[in-house]
Amino acid sequence: MVPMKRSYPEWLLVAIVVPPVVWVVFCVVWLAAAAVGLPRGFDGRTMTLSEAAAVASYADAARLLRSGVDPNMPSRLRAGIVRNRESTMTPLEAATGAVRTGPVQMLVEHGATIDARNYSVLWCAAVARRNSDMLRFLESRRLNRSAIDCATVRALW
Repeated sequence: MVPMKRSYPEWLLVAIVVPPVVWVVFCVVWLAAAAVGLPRGFDGRTMTLSEAAAVASYADAARLLRSGVDPNMPSRLRAGIVRNRESTMTPLEAATGAVRTGPVQMLVEHGATIDARNYSVLWCAAVARRNSDMLRFLESRRLNRSAIDCATVRALW
């Protein structure tokens, strides 16, 4: 008996080999493009500091702060992160509204101010969101001991 040689159709070989090769080529091209700064629209560089603070993206927040973004400047906040519609907030307000206390310390270390202009807004937002960590953080920086009437304070949402 003569052993039969098994031969697979050429199309089967192509169907098995081509998809992984295409994927590897795509990944190499994507990484090369990312190394030179492309494509900017897909790698998070369009994220504002307020958005980075609201979603606790430390890497994006650190990158934006290193590039010179003012931690006190209100910026765009896409719909669905803190509010149901797009809005403009400072990074501290966005972090407080999204119940993200972690980025607040980084923002303060990079010059974000908690003063008489924004303290009551941050405090009332933390009260409304039941953000006990933020309330403790703000309590340690309380400017005066008078009671804050949240009914008279600008609401974040």
